[in-house]
Parts: sequence; structure tokens; C-alpha cells
Amino acid sequence: MPTHRLMNAGLALGLAAWAAVLWMRMNPTLDTARLQAPAAGTSVPPAPRRSGSQLYAAECSSCHQNRGEGRFPVFPPLAGSSRANGDPYRLAAITLHGLSGPIEANGVRYSGLMPGLAHLNDEEIATVLNHVRSSWGNAAAPLQAADVAAVRGLTSRRHAPWTAAELDALGVAAQVQP
Repeated sequence: MPTHRLMNAGLALGLAAWAAVLWMRMNPTLDTARLQAPAAGTSVPPAPRRSGSQLYAAECSSCHQNRGEGRFPVFPPLAGSSRANGDPYRLAAITLHGLSGPIEANGVRYSGLMPGLAHLNDEEIATVLNHVRSSWGNAAAPLQAADVAAVRGLTSRRHAPWTAAELDALGVAAQVQP
């Protein structure tokens, strides 16, 4: 008796697969293989450039919140933060490689893990950091993509998030600034 159930299940599965193939042949625009392959002689357009607020919404707001207020006790605020408004090279290093462990922000102790955003290019990191440095009451000088590239080069061997103690001893600004 169990072999009949197995045979019926196999037959039903085969019919479902056949129906899906037939349906895709009748609806060629929905054929995923054709949708994924670029048409001959065409190029894929470059991804549109995202604004600082778009990058922040996509990469940062889930932890630091929409208005940079953070989430106690794990994610520190960026609004009014001495790190966000301070040394731009140190901020770029944090953004590239992340930050872990206890840190103090605005007199409050936080203990979380920020992943690095090294998957973003230098222009995108400068754009999102400039958004942070000019939003929610922050008024810090802008950062250039070349500054981020310099920090990326200096810290290229880094594969782990920074700790607050490492950042305090880092001295990236002295190494990057002319």
C-alpha cells in the first residue's frame, strides 16, 4: 500500500513540473531564465546613485533609528554624538570596519556590535557620513571620497570591528592628513 502513495506523489510532482514548464512556454516574459540573462548586444545600466538619506535608511537606520537617536543599551545615538561630529577619519574607520564592545556616547554606556560597511564604495561612505554629520543637529565638516579611500588603504589589513580602546589609540587622522 505505501508504494501506491509514493507512486501517486511522484506522479503529482511530475505533473506539476510539466505544468510549470508548459505555463512558462506560454508566458515567455515570465520565464526566469530569460529574465536573468541580459539580451544580446545590450549592457546593464549602472545602479542609480543613492542620496545620503537613502543610504542611511538602507544601511544604518535599523540600528541607529530614523532620526539618529539610537537604541539604548545597544546602539548609540548619532544625533549630537562626539564620534559623528568629531574626527572624520576615525568615523570613516568605524564605518568601514565596524565597532564592538562597550563605548560611551553622550555620557551613556552602550554595548553592541556595528558591522562594517566596507561593501559600500568610497563615494557612498562619504555620502552617508556627510548625511550623518549634517543631520539631527549635527554640523560637522563634510568628508570627501578621497578621505575614505585613504582610510580604507591605511586600514586594509583590518578584518575585525574596532573597539573603543583601539580607536582612541588609532591616530588615523595624523596618518591621513597632509
